[in-house]
Amino acid sequence: MAHQIESLSCADLLADADDPHNCKCKGIVLNAYKNLIAKGLSDAEAIKLAVPVLRHHHVSPSYELKTVVECWVHESQARAVH
Repeated sequence: MAHQIESLSCADLLADADDPHNCKCKGIVLNAYKNLIAKGLSDAEAIKLAVPVLRHHHVSPSYELKTVVECWVHESQARAVH
């Protein structure tokens, strides 16, 4: 990403992740999450297991990456409802 994860809000993270020139991780992380849900894992378990996927590309403390994954998941679910 063009910015440090620690200094971004959810809105910033979502905006940067939608630009494939800045970050290709959002789609990869959401795909991992959706596949885990499809295999019967709970929302919390799927988010927890999607965090290492994001960590592979963005080294940051786990609690920050978990927040990013949660933002992306909730944003994608909101889009699916509308």
